[in-house]
Amino acid sequence: MEKKHKVFLVITIILLIIVAIGGKIYMDKKSFNDEMVKVVKSNEAKKVYEETIKNNDPKAFTVGGIIQSYEIDYDTIKHNPMGGIMLNLIINDNKNLYIHVILEKESDGSLGNSSGGTSSELDNMLTGANI
Repeated sequence: MEKKHKVFLVITIILLIIVAIGGKIYMDKKSFNDEMVKVVKSNEAKKVYEETIKNNDPKAFTVGGIIQSYEIDYDTIKHNPMGGIMLNLIINDNKNLYIHVILEKESDGSLGNSSGGTSSELDNMLTGANI
């Protein structure tokens, strides 16, 4: 009986260690994701979004503009392996119209859009409006 008790104790300890490590990994990842969402929601990020939108549609948010509104697609927020945060901005409440943004710290410490692009459907609308 003593030997079975020791084996059970060792297995229990190993399982507890595995659960603790898994919990730590989960909490670290959740904390990292929460920090990314905080940056994405910031006023500084909002300025980057609006500048990016106006670079694509200079008349955005006006009667003559194609782009009237935007919202962050929280399901697309991901860490960019090269640095920064990747996400999509949904345009005019249409998931087929989006602008891909990569938020990144600039050399002066400010937030900027390092690259990205528009969905083909939005690109066609913007190109057609400029002809």
